[in-house]
Amino acid sequence: MKAKHFVTFITTAALGLLAVNVGGRVAADDNGNQAITVDTNTAIRNQTEHVASGGLYAMSHGNTPNENLLSSLKPKTFTQPGPGAQQIPNGEPTAAGDFTSTAPLATKVGAKVIIRLADIYSQWPYNYTNEQDWLKRVDTMVTSAKKSNPDAIYGYELWNEPNGTWQGQNGIGKGSWGDFDKVWQDTYKEVKKLDPNAKIVGPSLNSWQPKWMTHFLTMAKNSNTLPDVISWHQWGAAAFPQQAAALKSLEASLGISPRKISINEYGSEQELAVPGQMIHYVQNFENVPELDSADLAFWFDYGRMDNLLTDQQKPNGGYWLYKWYGDMSGQMDKTSTFSTNGNLASVANTTSDKTQTSVILGGTSGSTTVSVNGLDQAKLGKVAHVEVKESPWYGVDTAVDSPKTVESGTVDVSNGSVQVPVKNMKAANGYQVVVTPGGNDTAATGLSDAKTQATDPIRVEAEDGALTGTAKKVQGSYASGNYFVGTFDSNDSSDTMKVTAPESGTYQLELGYANGGTNKQDATDKVTLNGQQLKDAVFPYSTGWTTAVPNVDGTRKTIQYGTVSLKQGDNTLKLAKGNNAAELDYAQFTLQQTNPNDHNNGGAVVPDNSTAASSSSSSSSSVSSSSSSQAVSSSSSSTKVTAPKKSAHAVAVANASSAVKKYRLAYNKAQKTTTKAKYYKAYKRAQAKLANLKHPKTIKKAKAKVAKAKASYKKAKKAATKAKYLKEYKAAKIALNKAYIKYSK
Repeated sequence: MKAKHFVTFITTAALGLLAVNVGGRVAADDNGNQAITVDTNTAIRNQTEHVASGGLYAMSHGNTPNENLLSSLKPKTFTQPGPGAQQIPNGEPTAAGDFTSTAPLATKVGAKVIIRLADIYSQWPYNYTNEQDWLKRVDTMVTSAKKSNPDAIYGYELWNEPNGTWQGQNGIGKGSWGDFDKVWQDTYKEVKKLDPNAKIVGPSLNSWQPKWMTHFLTMAKNSNTLPDVISWHQWGAAAFPQQAAALKSLEASLGISPRKISINEYGSEQELAVPGQMIHYVQNFENVPELDSADLAFWFDYGRMDNLLTDQQKPNGGYWLYKWYGDMSGQMDKTSTFSTNGNLASVANTTSDKTQTSVILGGTSGSTTVSVNGLDQAKLGKVAHVEVKESPWYGVDTAVDSPKTVESGTVDVSNGSVQVPVKNMKAANGYQVVVTPGGNDTAATGLSDAKTQATDPIRVEAEDGALTGTAKKVQGSYASGNYFVGTFDSNDSSDTMKVTAPESGTYQLELGYANGGTNKQDATDKVTLNGQQLKDAVFPYSTGWTTAVPNVDGTRKTIQYGTVSLKQGDNTLKLAKGNNAAELDYAQFTLQQTNPNDHNNGGAVVPDNSTAASSSSSSSSSVSSSSSSQAVSSSSSSTKVTAPKKSAHAVAVANASSAVKKYRLAYNKAQKTTTKAKYYKAYKRAQAKLANLKHPKTIKKAKAKVAKAKASYKKAKKAATKAKYLKEYKAAKIALNKAYIKYSK
């Protein structure tokens, strides 16, 4: 998504950008027994198409990501910039991912590419100049794409988010670019002239905007320039079915034949890739037959399948959800959760030979009973084999080698139905139920839970602890469990966590954290275990906070605190604010040595100086389980985090740049006019500061012109002279404002 969706100074709050539904679907506290019914006799799609498997800037080069990793997801589309694209998104070092370099990889994995023409421009928002120049660029891109890889083209997206980026009439309403409607019509005709059979994709609005869409479709119909595929961007899964229905009604009212839909950006920053979040999008996209393709949004690094892969190009928990989805074949079955459209979501399929039904589910905690009906008992037998797997979410940059089998065994098939209990679900995780023939078994064995070993790591989510002071639970896609403890700022901030150990012994303690303090200094927390004061935990600067966008450095880090002693049963770990502040993600205990004679308080072992602040540059240290097929591994080397050596000026520029991004995002998300105005002012101030740091002489000169013109205006006596200087004063202010914008990019 290019960490964008902000509006420049000349854009007003009247645009009414829809609020991003961050984390609206995961319910972390649903503990009741829930139910899902799967009807294998009713298909929502007669053949699997994997319409939700795609990504924006998912590929950065012809071999990134790895072909095997991508092909397992069965992607249908990618949205990539056109040939020769110059867009440098999300703070990346260079432009990458253009159609010419990535189309061969797309073809290898069975996908096609939506070509984003507007990304020929280097800046965001786009540095468009005039229509003549634009059409020349379009000619070059279309000719090149058609010549190099014609079979890889899904269609051409004529412009990206015109309701937020087009600086002119029928765009944002202000600016000198001219009439978007005219440019759309001319671009449409130009593309069709060069590639008559090409699909046109548009208008690619930054969200569903019914008023804007009505005007656009009316214009396009009257000018014979209707797109072949209607596109917009989706932030929050729940509203999509109603929005798709609204489009269908709108088309009917305008006498337009129904078009396919492409949601070529979906998933907000702090839900992206989280299994328990993304299952809602997959469910709602699959259940709308008009939806032809959908691409994950690009908020962070390109070439990582939009955060389904870690910073080391390894699968994380989100990858496995989409891998399960990619494994589906045959028909897509009806599930009960679509009609309720609540916190629990699911999709299911049955293979063409009726020998396997699989269900993917998630979004809540607690227990869920999955009832699969309409099974072919002749194919399955009297009993069916069932396997339940879990794909955990430990954060974007924590690799998961494979999902964990949590239940397995055989169950009775009664009148073509089986019931499968999925226990101890976690809201951020994904789950898969697979039903296959039971073989020659005549009696069900029931389902057995996977056995845990004492050596299995014990992970405690910081957000599940008892919080005091200003500490609060915050959502973040880079965080384990999709949440962390933030605003650990007040002196009385603390987090008390319950740790249940299977046996007493010495455990290695790892802490997940983020320290984005502007002073780049270490943060410390006071550590108490079972009432005993231990050595402070030291959290080195981690280049940013957990929710940083774009999070190109992977700001969620870990420290190896040292070894501590736990007693069998319940233990209490308390972290209290010391110097500065760090966000807390999780505490993980890994058994090193058993203490069979320790049945009391589990005396704590104070770590030595060499381990107290040992830090890993990865987002998680390694965790493995001997009782299952799951393994979680570090996605980076275990070198100590050290703040990069930068000059004071470079540090100031970096901090100012972060402030610009922070207030830009806050402004975009704000709904109330007063709140938008507040963040708009903060955004302007932040841009001014950054511009002044980057080009102090230029800004100083521009300010001097404003001051001089203002002084002349005040001194002038005659009305004509005052009018002259007032005009100069206003022009100087506009020039200063443009300088702020230019030099803060």
